Amino acid sequence: MPYYTVMPLSSAPFPPTGFAAARDALRRTWLTLAIVALVPASAAARIVPNFLTIGPTPSLSDNAPNLWSIVQALPWLGSLPLAGLAMAMAIGAAAWLAAYFSACPPRNDAQLPAALLIALALPGLLPYMQTHDFLLAVALSCALAIRRRSAVIAALVSIGYLLAVVGAAPFGAMAIIAATVLVARAFLTSPANDNGLPLNPYIPYPA
Repeated sequence: MPYYTVMPLSSAPFPPTGFAAARDALRRTWLTLAIVALVPASAAARIVPNFLTIGPTPSLSDNAPNLWSIVQALPWLGSLPLAGLAMAMAIGAAAWLAAYFSACPPRNDAQLPAALLIALALPGLLPYMQTHDFLLAVALSCALAIRRRSAVIAALVSIGYLLAVVGAAPFGAMAIIAATVLVARAFLTSPANDNGLPLNPYIPYPA
């Protein structure tokens, strides 16, 4: 009569499948980006009353190193009511970032640059921003410099912030815009390779 040995079931949890692991990573990515986006979102909520008041409106840029500090420094544009346009551009940029990161979720080394892009782009387009609205971008750029051992972007962001602190916001805005372009350029798809696959600096070259 044959004998069978019954092995006891292990109480250890099963390792997550590839799909479950990818889903958990995607949730962590979105949580990180959502937390970062709370800072410019709170700044946007702060400026909403400026659109509801009647009478003189504050400066388009409150000494913030963004695009609008350059615009208001120009004599032929500084007096134009451009707050609505600035808000529309910021909302459009936020929608584009949300759509892009939904279609191409940043993973691993791309998460920190994605967070930095949010911290640069939204305060860079929102009206009525202040200098301290770029502190998060300064912190993230320094973290990125430590991780990659490349201080170009961090130097541009820090110089832009310091120039705004000393009252030269339009010049600081030029450095901030340059840093934003460098970060955003890395997420743009380059021409296809021989395999017909698009390349990205944050994605390994396909074999």
